[in-house]
Amino acid sequence: MVNSVIAGLSSGGAYALLGLCVVLTYRLVAVVNFAMTAVGAMGAFVMVSLTDRGVNVWLALLIGAATAALLSGVFGAALVRWFAGHRERTKAAVTVALYVALTAIGVRLFGGNSTGAHRFPNPFGDPVVTVGSVVVPQSVPVAIGFALLITVAVGLLLTRTRLGLKLQALSERPGTAEVVGIPAPRLAVGVWAGVGAITMLVVVLVAPRLGGDFGTLSGLISTALAVAMVGAFRSLPLTLLGGLILGCLEGLSSSMDSIQKYQGVVPFLVILVLLWWRSRREVWDTAHSR
Repeated sequence: MVNSVIAGLSSGGAYALLGLCVVLTYRLVAVVNFAMTAVGAMGAFVMVSLTDRGVNVWLALLIGAATAALLSGVFGAALVRWFAGHRERTKAAVTVALYVALTAIGVRLFGGNSTGAHRFPNPFGDPVVTVGSVVVPQSVPVAIGFALLITVAVGLLLTRTRLGLKLQALSERPGTAEVVGIPAPRLAVGVWAGVGAITMLVVVLVAPRLGGDFGTLSGLISTALAVAMVGAFRSLPLTLLGGLILGCLEGLSSSMDSIQKYQGVVPFLVILVLLWWRSRREVWDTAHSR
């Protein structure tokens, strides 16, 4: 059971990163990006297709990340160009359509569950330390360390730098930001491209454990949204914590035969519980304000 929880921590760090990407996109460009993991999966499969043809794994990783960044940047540019003045739910609906289209294209190009999974390289699979029967692979400190780095770095960027202030202005008042000289479209596209590259790296990190089929990896958006909801789409530290907790719950459930086949339901349960709790809190707040 302990090994399962440790393995869950590896996934938890990756889930935290996905949740952080959702929060960043929402906070900086005011879009809930449902297409994020499909873009990351597309870049990851570009990478694995190159390694299957003998390309060096690190070069293939760089090309895959660049592909995801370019694809995500193109989507961001399209939303800035054609949907900048629309409501958040309209822009979210556009990303849902992009998710469906990308998933269909990805399954067509790279296959799904019925056609077999691709073999992803696992450069962080070796153990860091082994204590008795408990094995801690390299993926655990890598995933958690990367998530901590992103949380701290982005927090400092948004609160302590001029660029961070511009990015917050872009999210809160995009029209005003552009009037006062902030290059809103370029910053928005940069955010989209950066999130695309990070998502691709996270997908590559979790692919060896979750399986190498496109549908499963693109479907990680449900987990990313559940983690982002823990932080209410605003708090970076709470999002980090939510990812780690969700990973541990998943690892724990995988060690129990009676509920192992239902572990994919965990993100949806988290979403339902959080929606229920927040709706109850709003009711209480309204009642006490009267």
